Amino acid sequence: MPPQTMRLAQHITTDRFVCKARTACTCQSGRMEIVSWNVNSLRSRAQLVEAFLAEVRPGVLALQETKTSDAEVPWNLFADAGYEVAHLGAGSSAGVAVASRVGLERVQYGFGGEHGSPFDEPRLIAADCGGLRIVNVYVPNGRTMGSAHWQFKLAWLELLRVELELELAETDELVVVGDFNVCPTPNDLYKPSKRNRNLVSDDERAALARVFDLGLVDLARALHPDDPGYTWFSFTPGFLEANKGYRLDLALGSVPVRQRTVSCEPLLAWRRPRGQLTPSDHVPLRLSLG
Repeated sequence: MPPQTMRLAQHITTDRFVCKARTACTCQSGRMEIVSWNVNSLRSRAQLVEAFLAEVRPGVLALQETKTSDAEVPWNLFADAGYEVAHLGAGSSAGVAVASRVGLERVQYGFGGEHGSPFDEPRLIAADCGGLRIVNVYVPNGRTMGSAHWQFKLAWLELLRVELELELAETDELVVVGDFNVCPTPNDLYKPSKRNRNLVSDDERAALARVFDLGLVDLARALHPDDPGYTWFSFTPGFLEANKGYRLDLALGSVPVRQRTVSCEPLLAWRRPRGQLTPSDHVPLRLSLG
């Protein structure tokens, strides 16, 4: 069971826990760092996440692919580091979390409204953190073009567009982060000629472009238009060293957020092994706001 420092939050269909921090926030006023990271199993990489929080100390850490149930989340790890955390998970696949030391309010678990399977998979969580509305997503992979999984991915992206349109009707301080499982343009993968396959198809890019068309800015590309900025690398030997990657993890922001953005960059050092700690295949993406 989670420690006594947690308070219970209600979801439409099930109970969720929000872990309260054990220490007070020490963030510098007016500045915030938000990190998005597909951790590829929180259970397997709990020690790596613990080391990351101790060293990087972001205001907000948005995790994807936690692959754990709420009961198996290492709640004390976050609380001892000074973070509140909300998690939505169902076991061995998907799963998302938001950990914050700048406040964690109005937590939403999944899409608003009632949605049946598979749209009720744990792939979206949103919260108010430090004056921002932060939406954390883990977009379905799609597997193979034309498959049922791929059609689900396109439908999921459309539902995300509708969800974000509603969010923007309530706030102009919106940040959307996560693993989008789409390279937005041919320049977002090491071999731009790849086409007509999952992650890089015209249909996936068009679905993602409709999300951008809400007025959301791809912050890494806005600041660093010529940098590869890859956030995913195969574990195939030599791929990381040769910079053979994909830019699948994104940080999107409303126009006011873009105006505050100082940098948005992958933290490549955390893709490499750290002692006995095995990295995820994804790179943490750090967004710095002034």
